[in-house]
Amino acid sequence: MSMFGMSDPNQTLSQMIRYFEEQRYEMVEVMSSEFTGMLLSQKSRDAATQTLLVKGLRILTEVLSRREKHKLAIKASSVLQRERKKLEKTLLQSAPQLLQKLTPMEEDLRLIGTVYLASGKKRKAVKFFLKAHKIQQGNLLAMLSVCETEGVASKHCKTLANDVQQAGPVILENGQYWLKPEGGAKPAQIDPILAVLESCIHTYPECREQSQRIRQECSDISEGITAANARLQSAMDTLQPKHDYYQYS
Repeated sequence: MSMFGMSDPNQTLSQMIRYFEEQRYEMVEVMSSEFTGMLLSQKSRDAATQTLLVKGLRILTEVLSRREKHKLAIKASSVLQRERKKLEKTLLQSAPQLLQKLTPMEEDLRLIGTVYLASGKKRKAVKFFLKAHKIQQGNLLAMLSVCETEGVASKHCKTLANDVQQAGPVILENGQYWLKPEGGAKPAQIDPILAVLESCIHTYPECREQSQRIRQECSDISEGITAANARLQSAMDTLQPKHDYYQYS
């Protein structure tokens, strides 16, 4: 274990994350396999150690999938689910206030869905994407994954259109157009959303309406007719005093 500095698991985890970001996937696979194996061998694990294990398993699952080791990735994803449940149980008993700091369950479910999709198991992938959406209604990324996996004119396109409507106005940020749902769901770029919606415009009127809305809002932002972040601008406007109180002094 010493070859990767396993004497300090937190440092090792940070190193793995950095290597993953640098796309040094072979090294990450070796490190995360050794890291999770070491922690799994400990029969008794406290909450801190279990948290490190779950984070390591998440990295291992994703890197195995990236390296197209699909059977191993699916196996790792099963261990991730099992050990996450143990962590949640431990925290519920010892530190329930920390439960909300965990990586949202829907993110792990989307990761597992992606692993199954990469292995060619589409029906299994859709099952996990739908679970993620059920946990967090309005989750654009989860429903987008469902529609992309099922293909043109998916029956879930209508649900995606409804989620798009609920997500609010288009936002321009860092040169990209986004939809940012309220309630904690992750933002989604509009290009893949438009691709799905416009594949279903002849089947679902909702898809036509929302694709037209998105394109119009992008155009309005581009031409300076509306603010790049209409939701933020609206919130700021409400903070502006409606009267100049000093004019009465």
